[in-house]
Amino acid sequence: SLARGVFVGVVRGAANVTEAVNSNLAGLTADDDFLDERKAHQRLITDAMSRGMTSRTFSESLYLAGASVSRGIKSGAMGVVEQPTRYASKHGPVGFVKGVGKAIVGAVVKPVVGLGDAAALLMNHVSDATSNKQIFHKIPKRMRRALPSRSVETPNCVILMPFDERAAKAQKIVT
Repeated sequence: SLARGVFVGVVRGAANVTEAVNSNLAGLTADDDFLDERKAHQRLITDAMSRGMTSRTFSESLYLAGASVSRGIKSGAMGVVEQPTRYASKHGPVGFVKGVGKAIVGAVVKPVVGLGDAAALLMNHVSDATSNKQIFHKIPKRMRRALPSRSVETPNCVILMPFDERAAKAQKIVT
């Protein structure tokens, strides 16, 4: 019906906006460990959904949402201790001050990101449950390795370079 379609569209739109805001907030933390852990958790959920386990119950979605919130709170609390010591060991007293600043930002932002991830998970569940269409979830694309450089001495030989994320992102933009 029209009402169902409007409701599903609004909820999916809100979930997409929430995911975009969360991605930007997570980048604000500047904590690579947190970003990697968050990406791995999202990839785990997306892989499970793409394998056909779309008939998730609401209690399972609540469990995953709670795990997202607890992961954000735990990471924020651990960052209060880890960030200052990590930066102090590398850069001395100036690094300690920088670590305290990052820890304060992380202590506020990481739980908010966890709450946002939980909200997006629940909104996606509600929209999938109320929609009568089969939903195919987006599987995040992995970055391709940048094209290898050719050797001048041996024209048929290719020199493999180590993976460079910046070069892969640049290649993704170009291709």
